[in-house]
Amino acid sequence: MSLTDSQEVLSLRARIESLEKELDALRASYNHTEFLYRCEVVVNTELLDLCREHGIKVRRSMFDRLRE
Repeated sequence: MSLTDSQEVLSLRARIESLEKELDALRASYNHTEFLYRCEVVVNTELLDLCREHGIKVRRSMFDRLRE
């Protein structure tokens, strides 16, 4: 049985902390991007509804994008 060098343990803990901070930043970025996408979907849906109400023709591809 051998013991791990305390310096190596400290180094690994520092690396874990660094990776956890990076992961937190990536999660925040992902959540922000997802929020922006949801907002865009809501706005596009409202725009399509307004176009329908006023008889404005919309390209078929606009409807296909909502299903993706």
